Amino acid sequence: MATRRLDGLDPWSRRRRTALAGAAVLVIAACAGDDGGGADRAADTSPPVSVAQSGDGAASTDPQVPLPELGTPAGWRDPAGSTVLFRDVTEEAGVDVRFDSALEVELTKDTAIMMGGAGVGDFDRDGDSDLFVLGGGNERDSLFLNDGTGVFTDVTESAGLAELHLGAGVAVGDYDGDGWLDLFLTSHGTPDGGATTGAHRLYRNNGDLTFTDVAAEAGVATSSTVVHDGLGAVFGDVDLDGDLDLFIAGWQRDSLGNRLFENHGDGTFSDITEAAGIVDEIGIRGFSPCLVDTTGDRYPELLLVADFGTSRYYANAGAIVDGQPRFTDVTETAKVGQEWSGMGTAVGDVNNDGRLDWYATAIFDADDVGRGLGNKLYINQGDNLFDEVAATAGVDDGDWGWGAAMVDVNHDGWLDLIETNGWDLPSYVGNLSRMWIARGDGGFTDIAEDAGPLHNLHGLGVVEFDMDADGDRDIAITASNDEFTLYRNELAGSTTNWLTVDLDTGGSPGLAPDGIGAIVRARVGDQQFTRPIGGCANFNTSSELSAHFGVADATVIDELVVEWPNGEVTTMQDVAANQQVTITPS
Repeated sequence: MATRRLDGLDPWSRRRRTALAGAAVLVIAACAGDDGGGADRAADTSPPVSVAQSGDGAASTDPQVPLPELGTPAGWRDPAGSTVLFRDVTEEAGVDVRFDSALEVELTKDTAIMMGGAGVGDFDRDGDSDLFVLGGGNERDSLFLNDGTGVFTDVTESAGLAELHLGAGVAVGDYDGDGWLDLFLTSHGTPDGGATTGAHRLYRNNGDLTFTDVAAEAGVATSSTVVHDGLGAVFGDVDLDGDLDLFIAGWQRDSLGNRLFENHGDGTFSDITEAAGIVDEIGIRGFSPCLVDTTGDRYPELLLVADFGTSRYYANAGAIVDGQPRFTDVTETAKVGQEWSGMGTAVGDVNNDGRLDWYATAIFDADDVGRGLGNKLYINQGDNLFDEVAATAGVDDGDWGWGAAMVDVNHDGWLDLIETNGWDLPSYVGNLSRMWIARGDGGFTDIAEDAGPLHNLHGLGVVEFDMDADGDRDIAITASNDEFTLYRNELAGSTTNWLTVDLDTGGSPGLAPDGIGAIVRARVGDQQFTRPIGGCANFNTSSELSAHFGVADATVIDELVVEWPNGEVTTMQDVAANQQVTITPS
């Protein structure tokens, strides 16, 4: 039987226990009193309760916690007769990497167990999604090129990316608009505490399969002047000027490390956080940001999932004041931010009403230890108002939740939910990641035991993409100081038709690269499906920049509509299913 060592022989376990007792356990125990609103909760400075005092969360005295044998999933058959099966293909795909953070380094002692990101993108512009995975400091980062069939080749050394650093999160986007996808990495510096300590990385893609770190000259090398900070990051065009701005989430309470950087279009950025109205008065413990338009006015809102009751929803006013975009904190009136221990995030239209909904992962504890009330699913009602339905939908209990993704895994037209989980307390060790399949009636059913992914490590980030060009979405999961795992979706059946849409804005300077910020809608009969392009750091990760639609047994999409961020609309009629199409602005 496989085991996960919590201390003793495992070289990083003793630091993990220290982090639990001194910092991360605050999530379940430090604020077990008043259940008041955002600012009061965030300001709670009551001393931490020890792990042993937290009831069900008591630490194990056994140095080895056994992990259950996983076996092989048999597949899950949906009501239409299609079979969903996610199979671990990590080894055969040629992706043999692990995240190994330098837990002994003082810079990351509180955050190392929450670090570990990955991202996908067509970095060599050959038409398929390549893969970038952080190493953590004891292992180097890795760039893998896809041969188009889901087999990868490690080109890290020749690409100039083989660096040992304390990397946390990955954002993928063409920040300089040259047509080549670049990489932004949140980082806490180098393990040896050298000159690059605290420096994030912005790797410019040189177009020849080499990358150059330009973070310092671009002005995004650090997001806090107080402590080393930075976890999830996301690109988005907040002012609709056609280039990609950057938001970085920060978890350290005193760092004010949640920062918005405006892209000037010349390769440089400026920190405009306070000028844009993003004011932190409660000590936001940021994990996972999204920049997506939830109101339909084309301007992206900032949705920030954060720890200790500090998640925030900033509405974008869609106006430029003194040269800056303007955001307003409407968390309370929007009725969001209800999760106490917010971790991961995903955005999509789960009820197919044309509006983008919001999913936030958190900690679930049946005894409500440390306010472990679980995940939240916010259904968009329009006008910056949401209805929280996670419990009634059946997606509130994901154990100790981390990463999340919304993707139609069985191609029935309804977005499903994927969630990773785990923590080194007995109640949370060895739990399976969740695969919640949408039933089409507002409810979800967890099919992970039958369909996979059978992942029971301490999962963190989720990446969704089509690794083998077969039309369905595959997933990758990062793990805390453990193996990176790649799962192929082996969807089968006669009701599994699909369409994937890429956007090419290379000839339109007023639009962000790759159509980031656009909304794509597909109509089949009386059903309409809505997908945003880009915009979310699910948990330290960046997924494929395309719109993916499952259309069941339909062979033709009656109408395909792209709503561009500049207000233009492209409409196509009678688009054949089972293909990947690229659309340019008209």
